[in-house]
Order: sequence, then structure tokens, then C-alpha cells
Amino acid sequence: MTRTLILAPLLSVLVFGSLGLAACGGGDGEGAATTSTTEPAPTALSQADLVSAGDGICAEINAAVGTIQASETSDEAIQTSQIADLYAGLAERLDGLGTPTDGAPPVDVIDAAQTLGDPATTDPDAALAELQQAAADYGFEDCAESPEAPTSTGSDTDGDTDTGTDTDTGGAVEPTPTPSPEPVPAPVEPPSTGGGVVPTPPDTGGGSGGSSGGISPG
Repeated sequence: MTRTLILAPLLSVLVFGSLGLAACGGGDGEGAATTSTTEPAPTALSQADLVSAGDGICAEINAAVGTIQASETSDEAIQTSQIADLYAGLAERLDGLGTPTDGAPPVDVIDAAQTLGDPATTDPDAALAELQQAAADYGFEDCAESPEAPTSTGSDTDGDTDTGTDTDTGGAVEPTPTPSPEPVPAPVEPPSTGGGVVPTPPDTGGGSGGSSGGISPG
């Protein structure tokens, strides 16, 4: 009995000592330093740079909206949904430009774009006019323009139209030689008649001989 009472505290000390060592060992493994990566903050733009970047975005949106409006899609619900998505994206991209270093962000422009981005907007024409006015007041140019589909340049890129010019640059085209004109013969002048008098042929004596042939010598 006495022996058991003596061994019990010793066993307790050994058990708690082992648990303490295990806890220390686990702490070493879990206490390793962890590295965390943070994304760099976007570079703040000046108001002029923000206007330039915003106009580039608005030019894309205006061209896309104009193309949809000029399309032959008869379903107006599809057109309305597509246009609303474009303006919602415009508001998000303009908001992503942040606050300029020398001015305020284009809050009114963003709010108007968000209104156009809502398919439930009852008066999109008034919302578009509000967007254009707010954009002009802030200093935008393309954002203040109406949507318009890109116009073609009028050049025939398919090569179907014959322009009459040889576009083959594989080799030099030799010019066709021009035939030289044939020489015209000089006119032949008639012989001179000495003032227009026809010369009398010489007398050969045949006539007189005939007339005197009938006279015989005596």
C-alpha cells in the first residue's frame, strides 16, 4: 500500500512531463513565420489623365451601344438588356479609375451610367442626356457624345472591285512599246514643161520624102 502511494506521484510527474515536451515540440512547428502578399495600390491619376482614360472607355461603349441599336435584332428586350450591361460596365470602369490627385472623381457621371445600367429605367433618353451633361461638365469629350456605330472607311478590302490598276507587286511591269509611225513618201512632182508649152517632136523627114518621091530625075 505504501509503495503504491509513492509510485503514483512519480507516474503523474512523468505523464505531465511528456505532455509538456509534446506541446513544446508542436509549438516549434506551428510557430513558423508565414509570408503574406499584398497587392500594390493603383497609381493615382491626375484629372487630365483620368479624363483621357475615361474618354477611351466611353468611346468603346458608345461604339458598342451604337452597333446594337443599328442591328436588325427585332427583340427589344434583348437590346435593352445588352445596352444596360454596357452602361453598368461603364460605371464600374469609371469608378475603378479612382480619385484624381488634383480633383474629385466623376461621381455624377458614374451615377448617370449606373442609372442607364438598370434595365428597369423608365426613361433611358433622359438618363442618357443626364450622363452627357455630367460628362461635359467634368471635362469628358467622348463620354458626352451620343452612341454611334463605327462607320466603314469605304475601302474595298475583299478585292471584288476592279480599280483598273495592277496591284501585283511580284515583279516590275514592263510598259508596252508604242509602234513608231511609218514614214510618208514624199509626193512626186511632174516634169516641168517649160511654161506649159508641149514640145514639138522633131521632124524625121519622112513626110517630105514621101511628097518628093513621085518626081523622078530627068
